[in-house]
Amino acid sequence: MLNEDMQDVPFITNGVEYKRGYYLADGIYPTWASFVKGFSSAVDEKRTHFSRQQAAARKDVERTFGILQGRWHILQQPARAYARNQMRRLMYTCIILHNIIIEDNGYNLAEIGWVYEPPQHIQRTWIERCDARARRTRELRDREVHEGLRSDLVEHLWALSEFN
Repeated sequence: MLNEDMQDVPFITNGVEYKRGYYLADGIYPTWASFVKGFSSAVDEKRTHFSRQQAAARKDVERTFGILQGRWHILQQPARAYARNQMRRLMYTCIILHNIIIEDNGYNLAEIGWVYEPPQHIQRTWIERCDARARRTRELRDREVHEGLRSDLVEHLWALSEFN
């Protein structure tokens, strides 16, 4: 659900700065800036490499959530049954517990410099909230940003690959 208190997740890829994060998606999702899909028919080696890497990363995420579901049975009911903040806390708890178990088993996890900061509650008028939501919706559904991001990710992954 789109809301006005979404956090910006700035990052740079291929020399271009993007304001928001994205989800790895397959072909059934729309062509929006918030989804990065592989190519259904890659025409060159770069796009083929990207599609393979994207699919592998997406499957890793799906497997991780499968592990969390199997280990703590936390996602057995639909997410709509939870309030947004409750779901956020549940997911963070599962991820932290999973990481603690990995560390206890002797695996080393990379340090992440990201800290969640809850949004500041600012009084806004109904019109301001509607305008903010409409603006965010336009940003997340921007097809041009989707194509640019995917193209930049293709070039970034290609530059990191041994094929280059």
